[in-house]
Amino acid sequence: MKDYNLLWLMPLLPFLGSIVCGALHFATLSARKKNPEVGAGPGALAAPVAILAMVGSFVVAVTAFFKLKGLDAAGRAMGVESSPWHWIDMGPFSVDLSMVVDPLSAIMILVITGIGTLIHIYSSGYIKGDPGFAKFFAYLNLFVAMMLMLVLSSNLVGLFVGWEGVGLCSYLLIGFWYDKGWPAEAGQKAFVVNRIGDACFLIGAFLLIRLFGTLDASDIAAGVAGILENGEQMKDLGLAALLMFGGACGKSAQFPLMVWLPDAMAGPTPVSALIHAATMVTAGVYLIARMNPVYAACPDVLFFIGCVGALTAFIGATSAIRQTDIKKVLAYSTVSQLGYMFLGLSTGVWAAAVFHLVTHAFFKGLLFLGSGSVIHGMHHEQDMYKMGGLRKHMPKTFLTFMVGAAALAGLPLLSGYFSKDEILFLAFGHGGGYIVLWAVGLISAAMTAYYTWRMVALTFFGEERFDVDKVHPHESPTSMTMPLMVLAVLAALGGLLNLPHVLPGYGVMKHWLEPVTDLGTRVFEATGFVESHAGATTEWLLLALGAGVALLFSHLGFRRYLNGPEPDMADARRAPGLTGFLGNAWRLDGIFEIFILIPVRLLSEFISAIVDKLCIDGAVNGVASMAKLIGDDTRKMTTGSVKSYAVWMGVGAAALSLLLIWI
Repeated sequence: MKDYNLLWLMPLLPFLGSIVCGALHFATLSARKKNPEVGAGPGALAAPVAILAMVGSFVVAVTAFFKLKGLDAAGRAMGVESSPWHWIDMGPFSVDLSMVVDPLSAIMILVITGIGTLIHIYSSGYIKGDPGFAKFFAYLNLFVAMMLMLVLSSNLVGLFVGWEGVGLCSYLLIGFWYDKGWPAEAGQKAFVVNRIGDACFLIGAFLLIRLFGTLDASDIAAGVAGILENGEQMKDLGLAALLMFGGACGKSAQFPLMVWLPDAMAGPTPVSALIHAATMVTAGVYLIARMNPVYAACPDVLFFIGCVGALTAFIGATSAIRQTDIKKVLAYSTVSQLGYMFLGLSTGVWAAAVFHLVTHAFFKGLLFLGSGSVIHGMHHEQDMYKMGGLRKHMPKTFLTFMVGAAALAGLPLLSGYFSKDEILFLAFGHGGGYIVLWAVGLISAAMTAYYTWRMVALTFFGEERFDVDKVHPHESPTSMTMPLMVLAVLAALGGLLNLPHVLPGYGVMKHWLEPVTDLGTRVFEATGFVESHAGATTEWLLLALGAGVALLFSHLGFRRYLNGPEPDMADARRAPGLTGFLGNAWRLDGIFEIFILIPVRLLSEFISAIVDKLCIDGAVNGVASMAKLIGDDTRKMTTGSVKSYAVWMGVGAAALSLLLIWI
């Protein structure tokens, strides 16, 4: 269905909201120059402006979803599309930018605008009183506008504009409190690491242009069958798929480009919830799901993606076990859960990864906002060793946090249980090398349950480990607790979106996405790639195993840390090397420092000192010195003597005469 131009409003409303909030920020700065005691000033209007923009965008998203839902299967495959805007015309290569809502992008826009609205409401309480209040909402609105551009664009050029836009906004939001020093460094780190992935994305896009002559997603999908029949260009297609996955590794924090995400916790907590739980970090998952026919044609690349995902899940889970900062625990947990999503993509059942993307947005957004409520109530304390016993001080935060923790740990019947176990079931059903990936995923799930309930025990249970005379924990305002309650309901019931094969109401999301994934399924048939073939009995057994593992390790983590952090101290005494290794996230930052940063720094200094200053500057300065020397010597010839000038004229005439004779 074309010419549904209401879609343009979806990114336009938050974009306009960003402009208005930016103007309010500058108006506030101007007012403070005249009167330093002005307080919030005009910037106080930023929160309602930004929230209204998000509500409007969410309404448009819901309208587009129901418009799409009313179409038949063929109509949903085409999607609801706005009229195109002719953007680039370069001979045979042209780009028409348009907004398209199909079953995949419909899920994404509901997550982005729905959870984004809740986070904006939460932020109005969390950031209240900050000098950059209006600026913060300007950045948040701009981020949502760019993320919507990313998922709504009909081609990879528009997608890349949104891709770079969210990277810029991530840099701005992570470094929002730049005056503290380390948030600015964290923002720079995120920006630089993502540029590596972006370079891979661009090279992969150039290869796709060479193969298909277009970057329109639907045209590329339709052209994959021709590449398979020809066979001569399969290596180029596989390389393009790998490079695009490299771009996804940057945005979605996969090994080895995962080092930026934990440091990104330097930003305000709502930033962590919006960017690093619900939206930006899932852009890589969305990209591969969107390009599913390309990856369906390259089963070896899919298995490689599964290996990277499983390794990332394992590294993230083992690192989270040793963290003491509540946000760092959730950061490494996010890395681990993103690894699960890529493991799900590798099975060829794209709906499994998208399902976990959605449930993760619910429960991890809830946990990040819950941690922000804890930090707010503890007067900006983030060290779990200095908490304890907070459940009686923050009852609403405690109850909602428990729901999110249960979902993350994969406790039975909650959203995380169904989405995580579906990925593990699909990996197990493939057999072969996927059995190893399933085992790694299961071990990671056990550790996830352990560190999640360690976090709960250290934060909310046991004795109070803070100075009660200086710290007075309190419940957060309604503007912060209301979004927690909504997300808690979604985290509890989100599993109903895609129940397993063996339960009634099976696969709502899988069936919904079939118009988008159908072409990828047909490509699988052409390549001989076999989807999971495990039966109902196996699925019941794996569901029981997953439930047992989650319950057992949740119990172990909770009971071990119920009375405080002493077990960590004992572990550090028994195995200081291992605990330090895990606490420093496998020392990946140190490895990067030794093998990448130091060599690059030395090379830069060599180029600066030898190539630039000695060779280039030396050559330029040498020519200038020579010209000056010649000029000085020539100037000495201007003595003012007529006799001298006559001699030189004679010498010149004689030289010219000899030259003419010689010629």
